[in-house]
Amino acid sequence: MLKVMAVLRTIYLIFVIGYTFRAMPFFASVSRTFDEQYARCSAAVNLLTRAAWLAVGWIALETLIGWWMATRTPKLHEKDLPKSGGEPPFAPPAR
Repeated sequence: MLKVMAVLRTIYLIFVIGYTFRAMPFFASVSRTFDEQYARCSAAVNLLTRAAWLAVGWIALETLIGWWMATRTPKLHEKDLPKSGGEPPFAPPAR
């Protein structure tokens, strides 16, 4: 599950970076009028707001999954339970 979440995190991070980079007005030509400048700025802010909410949504999902994994009861099988007696599994060798 942890490996799957790491892959999903990486894919989502690349998506959010690309989405945010698209919203930034790096390659736009100079606006000629105030109305054109306002329209471009408004569109960029709208996209950046969406990117921020996508990031907040992902953080909320990660938090919920983390709490679910932390509070669930572990599944113990009969073979995983320690047997009584004997020495501990990581005891130093006897001299």
